[in-house]
Amino acid sequence: MVRPQPTVVARVVQRIVDHALRDGVRLDAMRRAARLPPSLAEDPARRIGLDGVIDLWTYLGRTLDDPSLPIRVAQAAAIEDLHVLGFAMMTAPSVRDAVDTVARYGPLLTDSGRWEVTETARRVHVRWYRARPLTLGHRLSNETAVAQGLGCLRRIAGAELTPVEVTFRHAAPPRRAGHGAFFDCPVIFDAPHDGLSFRRDLLDAVPPSANRTLWEYLCRSAEALSLELAPRSREDAVRHAIVRALSSADGGVPSLPRVARALGTTERTLRRHLDAEGTSFRRLVDDVRRERAGSLLRRETISVTEVALQLGFADTTAFSHACQRWFGRAPRDLRGTPGPGSRGAKPASGSRPGELVPSDTHDRSRIAHLGA
Repeated sequence: MVRPQPTVVARVVQRIVDHALRDGVRLDAMRRAARLPPSLAEDPARRIGLDGVIDLWTYLGRTLDDPSLPIRVAQAAAIEDLHVLGFAMMTAPSVRDAVDTVARYGPLLTDSGRWEVTETARRVHVRWYRARPLTLGHRLSNETAVAQGLGCLRRIAGAELTPVEVTFRHAAPPRRAGHGAFFDCPVIFDAPHDGLSFRRDLLDAVPPSANRTLWEYLCRSAEALSLELAPRSREDAVRHAIVRALSSADGGVPSLPRVARALGTTERTLRRHLDAEGTSFRRLVDDVRRERAGSLLRRETISVTEVALQLGFADTTAFSHACQRWFGRAPRDLRGTPGPGSRGAKPASGSRPGELVPSDTHDRSRIAHLGA
């Protein structure tokens, strides 16, 4: 089956074009280089093929020869340009909720990649994933995505918000003064990921424009728009809600009524949808807890007790019983287990190197990261 080409919403592409026009680049030249439609500005919700957007970045990179171009484009952007996604971020109850909102509804801007958020004991990593060759155009596009992500968070949390570090997978450009001035922290190139790292406590900050009621309304609007782009199952939506709750500052398992409210439906309707898809809320909670337990226990910076509490267990004894059921091992035996591809791992038959193999017959959970 041929997969459709990833796309970028036209208003994002128009912002790049507008900035290039101010730099003296001719519009007709950009249209030829990137095969852009003439009606770009007239239909800001239109979806533009990713190949054309990457060609545009490539053309601008060669024409302007300015390594700070992606930073300047990001600086010129406003969070209001993101429409419902931007307003949902602005009204989020916490910076953590704002980050999760962009990770969940990022496909409204582009379905060419995804944002993922992971937390350790002291840091939170906000990473941008897009599996394409690191050509000039792709590198410039990735830098803009990361820089604009920080710009939006600064609009929410304050201009003084500073990452611990910023990382990019590609090699360093010849001139990096613009990067250093904007990010105001170490910028590391040739890194394993594209993204930002912050102190974990920064995510607990409450933005001045926080409004939970309005945020929930905007999230429901974003959810409806996302489903128009790529309808997904109720199972995936519930999985994501469980992951979000377990990843929050308080941790713990969300109740079915709470998840139903977050998805804009009733408990009874949600049960019916999940039953029609051959699963249940209890089954999904167990799947997600198992997946997160395997991931968290590989991190030696977080204690077994902290993992148990984050996953909503009353004590380590209950958590130990769950690990025996899931993996056939006690939590302490899973500490530092190598991840996929690590040397020295001894996988079970049929598993990937370093994978924690469930002891039951459940399918492995598919925790959805929207935008993939």
